[in-house]
Amino acid sequence: MPDVVLINPAWEGAVSRKGKRHNRRWPPLDLLNLAALLRAQGATVELVDARAVPTSPSVIKALASRADTAVITSSPLDRWQCPNLELAAFGELARGLEHPGLVVLGVHGTVDPAEVLRLTGARALVRGEPELAAAALAGGQARAAVPGAAWLAGGELMLGPEPRPVDLAGLPLPAFDLAPPHLYEYEVLGPDFALIETSRGCPFACRFCLKAMYGTGVRYKPLERVLAEVEAVARLGAKNFYFMDLEFTANRERVLELCAALEEMNPGLAWCCQTRVDTVDPELLSALAGAGCHLVHYGVESGSPAVLERLGKQITPDQARAAVAHTVEAGMQAACFFMLGFPGESDQDRAATLDLAKSLPAGLASFHLATPYPATGLAADCPEAEPWAEFDGEHFSREELEAWRRRAYLGFYLNPRRVAGLLKHGGPRLIKRGAKLLAGFLR
Repeated sequence: MPDVVLINPAWEGAVSRKGKRHNRRWPPLDLLNLAALLRAQGATVELVDARAVPTSPSVIKALASRADTAVITSSPLDRWQCPNLELAAFGELARGLEHPGLVVLGVHGTVDPAEVLRLTGARALVRGEPELAAAALAGGQARAAVPGAAWLAGGELMLGPEPRPVDLAGLPLPAFDLAPPHLYEYEVLGPDFALIETSRGCPFACRFCLKAMYGTGVRYKPLERVLAEVEAVARLGAKNFYFMDLEFTANRERVLELCAALEEMNPGLAWCCQTRVDTVDPELLSALAGAGCHLVHYGVESGSPAVLERLGKQITPDQARAAVAHTVEAGMQAACFFMLGFPGESDQDRAATLDLAKSLPAGLASFHLATPYPATGLAADCPEAEPWAEFDGEHFSREELEAWRRRAYLGFYLNPRRVAGLLKHGGPRLIKRGAKLLAGFLR
């Protein structure tokens, strides 16, 4: 019997109805870090990843009942910045486990611990980065002594010391064996998929960005550890992986050093990353491509300079055009993220966003409605907004925004040249998978 069961619950469908979140089968990297720490403490660990292997609540409950401690996350590491919005459904699943040693992780509890504790009935909750605190709680350390711990006593919220930033260099190699790559995929790159992290945090301050899990500043993992993780997932059969950093190219010299090492190692894996349009250049993009990068994700957000300025994004549409063009010229795909429905946004602003998206040679784009996540500047700008819900603008309706989103998706993807490009890069598999996802976003 395991001492600890780690649970990554599934979410409704490939695309959630609430918030249109894309529920990909990606490994829960923070839980793999936690598993490695627990093993180092002598614990036996089991992972139940219902995102990868569909598992009913009753089966999850039965599996959890075998362990002394059950740990469940509302948002694995790849969803720290853009979590699902179905908080009530998560609370129902967690409470249904009826486990006396339940510990809850994730961004929802980080920004609203009292509400999540009431919803889940958990013995304890971890605010912020979960690995060290969850390992301490599972190891029997008193809640009051654990940085980041929270719990209810007589209905009142109790807090341990303030959370501490995790030293990435001090983490053991993630327990990748608990999440074998054949269970995971990214439709753009392909199956046999893994996640690897080289840094945590972001030096920028966009008003819409939820960074409650990351703390301040940027922390880096030693490059030799990053290379060891690449080797580890390759040995397990990975063919593709994602460097899951918020801003992969924020430290230009470090990225060039990593790319040179990857090129020398030649692991034969395809990979992708995400970054800003103002932190890349032709030389850097060429280095990414030479090291095996096939895809770069860019947060463009809006085609309106006025909206970008209000968001504190500090980029311009011209920089987006240049970055995407240079990415394609380097032989990689580009995927761009856009949002609609920011406070003060006009029809002209939204039209500029659609025009920019359609003008880019990017093969992929996603369009989301703005969400004023708690603990963000956008939420402070919208004090009337409902927590964990997309923004309902004062001067436009949800129906209008959904119509704009539908128009954006159709305008971007119903383009023969773009379809031909997707066929070239991903073949019929990508077209078929993409069509299914597009239908989910448009329903």
